[in-house]
Amino acid sequence: MPAMVAATRDLEVSRDSFDCSSDESDDAQIALVWSRVRRSGAVRTLAIGAIAAVVVILAVTASTRSATSGSPSASVGLSDAGKATVDQATAIASAELSQANAQAVAPKEHLNDGNPCPDDEELHAGLCYAKCSTLTSGQYNFRQSAWTCCKQAKCSNLFALSSCCKHNLGWCSGFDISGPQEGGKSCPHKPGACLADEELFLNMCYMKCSVLTGGTYPYRTAAATCCKRTDMSCMVEDGLTDGLNGQSLTNASFAVGGGCKDDNADTHCRPHMPQQSLTEA
Repeated sequence: MPAMVAATRDLEVSRDSFDCSSDESDDAQIALVWSRVRRSGAVRTLAIGAIAAVVVILAVTASTRSATSGSPSASVGLSDAGKATVDQATAIASAELSQANAQAVAPKEHLNDGNPCPDDEELHAGLCYAKCSTLTSGQYNFRQSAWTCCKQAKCSNLFALSSCCKHNLGWCSGFDISGPQEGGKSCPHKPGACLADEELFLNMCYMKCSVLTGGTYPYRTAAATCCKRTDMSCMVEDGLTDGLNGQSLTNASFAVGGGCKDDNADTHCRPHMPQQSLTEA
């Protein structure tokens, strides 16, 4: 977020000090503005990489907990109905992980198009974003930053940016999102894709919560947490007799990749970063 604020401030300062006296001055100011935007994109790439590293550590820690520690159904304070729902979901997850998943296959992608991102995404500053052409219905097809799509590859007149470009600011929202195939509202990610039975969460590929829980808790909200919804109720465990009506379920077995027990070295049983071999040969 600080990178976004800094980039926006730099744009405002550069525009206020813009000198219209010569074409040479125009080009220099424009180059300065876009170089600052590109630098902010590089900082963002490093930040996402750091977040991904933390997620890996948390996922590995969760997955190495003792399997004999007991299921969530043994937790204190679960209602009978909550216990039944939790038991059913964890039983489905256990069954899924006991055998190879037929959905653990590569997504359908064009492997020789020069695009290291999935087909519904485009590469910008080292990250894969939803295509501007898709986000703007073909009106602003050129991505200039995480939050900016333009009608031209380069809008040379700063005073015409409002008509040449469209902005939609946000952190993992607005134009700053991954493609529909990767979840639509997920954050941009490093080049590559997940398997067909996986979902993208904080730049990591996990087996889909919908697969792990038989559709009972279809939304992933943490490395080892799946939820029935996508709102604040996911902060509380489902079935607790505390009156808060929680909708989430946390289990160490949920922190898993989609390629378990398939005897394929190219698929992973642990959470992993998107695989570029799935998007470009």
